[in-house]
Amino acid sequence: MSRVDMEPLQARFETQDQAESVIRKLSALRSDRFRLERASTGAAASSGGQLLNTEIGSDLGAIDTPPNAAATSTSAEFTLSAIVPSAAADQARTVIRQAGGVIY
Repeated sequence: MSRVDMEPLQARFETQDQAESVIRKLSALRSDRFRLERASTGAAASSGGQLLNTEIGSDLGAIDTPPNAAATSTSAEFTLSAIVPSAAADQARTVIRQAGGVIY
């Protein structure tokens, strides 16, 4: 069995729901190593603080968030990174854009 070529993707979303929806869809494309982070665009970001940092493996069950992640900010941005099969990379980019994400 040959090893599938994988490609990293990174995107940002306005809401956690958008990012989590994309994680579920990318999982169906056999993507792996999901990392969802929440960065405040206010004071916490200027001090380098991350409010939410969650890693999700291919055993995609419930998305667990740390207990201290309950603090919310009115101006937050969520970043998602994942490793996707190269053969599905174009489809993954389409999924991200359709969900309101911006690839960077």
